[in-house]
Amino acid sequence: MAETSAFPSLSSYRLSTQDATFIYGDSQGGPLHIGSIGLFEGRIDFNALLGHFDERMHLVPRYRQRLIEVPLNLAHAMMEDDPEYSLENHVHLHQLPDAMSEGDVLAEMMRIYQKPLDRKHPLWELHTFHNLEGNRTALLWKVHHCLVDGVSGVELLKVMYDFRAEPEDIAQPSEPWVAARPSSLIRRFAEAVRDRIQSTVNSTINAAVEAVEDPAWVAERARQLGVASRLITELATRRIVATPWNATPVTQERILAWTRQSFADFRAIRSAFGGSVNDVVLAMLTEGAARYLQHHGYAVEGQQLRIGCPVNVRHKEERSSLGNRVSMIFPTVPAAPMDIVERLKLINEETERIKAAGLAQAVDAMMQLGDAIPPSMIGPAARAATTMMDVAGWVAKWTDWKPRPDGFALPAFGVNFIATNVPGVQVPQYVNGHVCLDMVPLVPLGATLGYGVAIFSYYRSLYFGMIAEPRVMPDVALMKAFVDDAFAELKRRCVGHSAEKAGQEPALKSASGA
Repeated sequence: MAETSAFPSLSSYRLSTQDATFIYGDSQGGPLHIGSIGLFEGRIDFNALLGHFDERMHLVPRYRQRLIEVPLNLAHAMMEDDPEYSLENHVHLHQLPDAMSEGDVLAEMMRIYQKPLDRKHPLWELHTFHNLEGNRTALLWKVHHCLVDGVSGVELLKVMYDFRAEPEDIAQPSEPWVAARPSSLIRRFAEAVRDRIQSTVNSTINAAVEAVEDPAWVAERARQLGVASRLITELATRRIVATPWNATPVTQERILAWTRQSFADFRAIRSAFGGSVNDVVLAMLTEGAARYLQHHGYAVEGQQLRIGCPVNVRHKEERSSLGNRVSMIFPTVPAAPMDIVERLKLINEETERIKAAGLAQAVDAMMQLGDAIPPSMIGPAARAATTMMDVAGWVAKWTDWKPRPDGFALPAFGVNFIATNVPGVQVPQYVNGHVCLDMVPLVPLGATLGYGVAIFSYYRSLYFGMIAEPRVMPDVALMKAFVDDAFAELKRRCVGHSAEKAGQEPALKSASGA
């Protein structure tokens, strides 16, 4: 039997503050699930697919658990075994019409992806699409962000997919799964009160112990909170370029464009010009955005683009845990088009400054303060904010209001878009012997963020999933084209740089020989 690492098995557990944030921020116009589209070779038999996932469900117990709200929101929601769980409620088959273009196929997938998950059931879905061009099968995952972040989502795929065309058998539990008895309203209320008191007492005691045993840690944490406070102030007060995709609350509609580039090219560019692979990613994305804005006539000279970049802050012992353990950094670069190599160098300087200041750790420290805020305060405030955003998005949609370069625009603050880069596996994965040819990541949108990019590495390639709300960015394919062009320029400059360097070597050797 194959030995596959499983995730912790609990019949119930309470969401962490960070996990619960994605429940509080969920809305009709901005459903907070993440996902991926796997394009597989051949036609995967649907019944065989059901069997494939059924024999793995015991390895991911939270996929059989539903969200349980707490009375008066005295504590964050619980996840409990769903007594009505059935795999058939989560894995669905779609037969596509003949001769559909890739654009039409992506539009059909986004029509399904954009819908919020049903909170009455475990918060995930898998949609299977047959009849894709080239005799391929697509698997579209939807998983609520309260269950996984990008890193834990990859760990999940390592369990649900295979690393060999003919894998070993999966060890099965000795007894069939039976859902634990649902908790009563009174029990949920009592446990919420208990957990809230216990959390407050524990945090107070731990803070006192740390102050006595490790004053240096306390001083460092105080420094981090000071850094985070200054950063939050900057986000709220330092203006960024006004973009069409940040001009209004979004609705539920989504469109997608994706691109794939060789990972070896990223490494070559990094070696030629310095920085990291992620710096190269940010260079092509921000230059693409700058060219897109200039193309549409938006004022970009002297303006700045600010990107929100999630950062994994898991400790080694948390590597196999699900849920969310992320912080954020906010690189800021010119919004006007510029020389692509110079942009890469600027981004490298910016990310090095961010690392030296410890901004990711500072934001993480600030986010942990959220544990002290009573959920009874967070819940109502979040519901009011999301309802307001949904109403504003609905009004903008039905009045057909669209942001224009020469139209009225409020001053822009915060970030222009999210770019999340998740390291995946560098070997092929399989389902029922069918190899995954491409893996396109999907990121959520919400509030006034109408464009976002998920980046995922898989089998020697880097994939970019570029999602937009079509009212504010109807031509996301054009954005993709500008991003592709920026990367192509980096590759050409890299080749020229390498040729120039190689051409200098003989002369240097000759001079030293003389």
